[in-house]
Amino acid sequence: MTQTLEILQTEHPHIPLLPRDIYNARAAITRNPQKVETGIAENRAAIYNKAQPSADERIRAELRTSLQKAQDEFSKEKEGLEKTIAELRNKLAEKEKIIEKFEMFIDICNQRVMVQRERLADGSELELGSLSSLSRS
Repeated sequence: MTQTLEILQTEHPHIPLLPRDIYNARAAITRNPQKVETGIAENRAAIYNKAQPSADERIRAELRTSLQKAQDEFSKEKEGLEKTIAELRNKLAEKEKIIEKFEMFIDICNQRVMVQRERLADGSELELGSLSSLSRS
């Protein structure tokens, strides 16, 4: 196959050919040997069962390809954004747990302060009474 490609590229340098083109041509000839026997093989397009696409069909095919690539890129971006959003939600949930624990700590501290104030208020009357009796004596 590489020798055939080299010969064709040497004889017809202006025609771009790929190894896959030669493979496809050989496969088409193998599938339809009667076309080669009748001399139709001179016209390369006639060997293939599929007709050459028109300009409109080529443009539509290119547009479909471009659209598919754009859709693929969009879905990748969307997946990336969804992943980022999920990570941020997890971080936010962790932060909310920390805030909730901190608020519980503050509530406990406030309750202790209130209890201490009550104790001091109850004890301060006694202390004031004992202080005034000491000052009288």
